[in-house]
Amino acid sequence: MFTFTERPVRRTAIALSTLFLLAVAGCAATASDSGMAMPDRPMAGMSMPQSASSSGMMGQDHAMPPGMNMPRTVFSEAEMGIHRAMMMATDVNTQRTWARKMIAHHRGAIAMSQALLGSDATDAEARRMAQAVIDAQTREIAELESWLERHPG
Repeated sequence: MFTFTERPVRRTAIALSTLFLLAVAGCAATASDSGMAMPDRPMAGMSMPQSASSSGMMGQDHAMPPGMNMPRTVFSEAEMGIHRAMMMATDVNTQRTWARKMIAHHRGAIAMSQALLGSDATDAEARRMAQAVIDAQTREIAELESWLERHPG
């Protein structure tokens, strides 16, 4: 039997567990619907936006979530992609989760830099910095992926 003080704690734990499971189920459904990889390989399905001269935002229409009526920019797809990917980037241990989230973060930086390079931006310094970000983040992704391979879950 539970004592009076244990009952609210247990109810809170059950409520939080239920909310967590609902959130995970929602993320999995969203990932499945959008063609993203499932949590066991969250980064595998992440794709980068194409340049502005191609078919637009990855050829897909991603509406903003309800209540988020923000103007779309050349960065909108990259921003939404990085947030989705970072939420999906989980693993069985903290170090691997960190590495997966950093990979998602770096891929987002690359996507935003590619969006700038594919836009009407003409400032030479901004374009040079965007390319430098792409180069540096690509190297860091390779380093993190190598670490993940050497440190299986």
